[in-house]
Amino acid sequence: MSNKKIYITTPIYYPSGHPHIGHAYSTIFADVICRYKSLIGYDAFMQTGMDEHGQKIAESAAKQNLDPQTFVDKMGKIFLNLWKELDIKCDSFIKTSETRHVKVVQEVFKEFQDNNFIYLGTWEGLYCVSCEENYTRSQASINKEGELICRVGHKLTNKKEPSFFFKMSEFQSWIKQLYDQNPTFIIPKSRINELTNSFLEEGLHDLSISRTSLDWGIPVLGNPEHKVYVWIDALMNYLTGLGYKQKDDHLFQKYWKDENTEIVHVMSKEITRFHCIYWPIILHCLKLRQPTKIISHGWIITDQGKMSKSIGNVIDPVKYIQEFGSDALRYFLMKEMSVERDGVFNHELFLECFNADLANTYGNLVSRFIGMAFKYSYNKIQKSETHFDDLSTNLLNNIRELITAASDCINSFKINELILNVLAFAKHANKYVEETKPWILAKENKIDHLKNFLYCLGNAIRVITVLLSPVLVKGTKSIIQQMQFTKEQLDFQYLNNFDLLDNHVVGQSSPVYNRIEKI
Repeated sequence: MSNKKIYITTPIYYPSGHPHIGHAYSTIFADVICRYKSLIGYDAFMQTGMDEHGQKIAESAAKQNLDPQTFVDKMGKIFLNLWKELDIKCDSFIKTSETRHVKVVQEVFKEFQDNNFIYLGTWEGLYCVSCEENYTRSQASINKEGELICRVGHKLTNKKEPSFFFKMSEFQSWIKQLYDQNPTFIIPKSRINELTNSFLEEGLHDLSISRTSLDWGIPVLGNPEHKVYVWIDALMNYLTGLGYKQKDDHLFQKYWKDENTEIVHVMSKEITRFHCIYWPIILHCLKLRQPTKIISHGWIITDQGKMSKSIGNVIDPVKYIQEFGSDALRYFLMKEMSVERDGVFNHELFLECFNADLANTYGNLVSRFIGMAFKYSYNKIQKSETHFDDLSTNLLNNIRELITAASDCINSFKINELILNVLAFAKHANKYVEETKPWILAKENKIDHLKNFLYCLGNAIRVITVLLSPVLVKGTKSIIQQMQFTKEQLDFQYLNNFDLLDNHVVGQSSPVYNRIEKI
């Protein structure tokens, strides 16, 4: 596996306001995939960042009496602090106002001009400031006040101005062929049908890629009154963050240029069109390889519907981290949210999930085991020479099946399915304790049977802990210390080697996940 690599990205976030639970979900999801891939032997590299240009940024900065650069620098610190609080381990953080990004975007724009992919014209139509997106009348919806709105409900404005256009219409057949030849290119598959029905059937339109009405943006070389439109600017971050067209491009050569690298983009479904239509065409015109996978997950909604400031149901991840810890939020989002559909964030469900899964099932299992190891064998795990009974044999077989299933889930990016598999096994391990009744084995002095029980249960906890470590970053570290697991014992390729725990000595128990009283 030493030659396997993965480059995984989040969308770069638009910092006109504070980050919310949706930003947290996308970033945690990418971080967890990165950690799981590292677990199974990949060289994993993760990037996130900030999409800092555009009208809405300039307006938000003005409201705070700040210039746009000062404003985005301030917001960047807020986002980076959230990633730290969420135990996100990003290897690269790209800001589109950085000189390295600006210069490459200008150079690529000029390259497109030289290759006749771009022409100068006039753009007239509807525009969504919030989404930085153009709309035709047929694409717009009407709200109850009779106003024209975008797909997610923002008010549209009329605009007419000179603009450079990218000849997207010339690549209609090419993008359809890309989908036909790569049916697993987008996860979930249903997104391809949505894109085809919504955009490709009516025909691709040439894309406006510059604005003259903007001051805060990347100026076009030779035409500085034109500022590069957000989706050319923003999408290039996946390359500029790796050093593309820069003096030091070793990361670009190592990850993007190497065919052994999986390139995976993670995003929310509302920006799928830009990543699954425009971005592949841009890469094609640059004669660069396509991403391996584009994961387009659903929205997080509340009981009141899609999050909205006007409704007042925007969920602040910082509050949950401060009150319940990062593990609780990471676990809930990865277990309860599915890529295929929208997920509901419910406070009562959050508390129930933490108490039932982390406090009762996993945390209690570890505490019980260390207590029994101390009581029955002086903290030592020791395999007996006698045969295992049926319950123990079944548990070990289930561990092997879990490891295989976990590997399959990691490779197919099915994180919530993986967690559900581990949780089901943890419940089985708790049931194994009740059915084996070690307290009776000790009373009847069945030492060999008791040894095998602790040996099997210790291995169950070892595997559960390793498989949950990419999600439960803090808690598993504490449990690893308590169980005194070694680096070799935690190595994924050795999880099937149960004898690594023979003669292993565990440490002292300390509660990791205490039950949360309902608030």
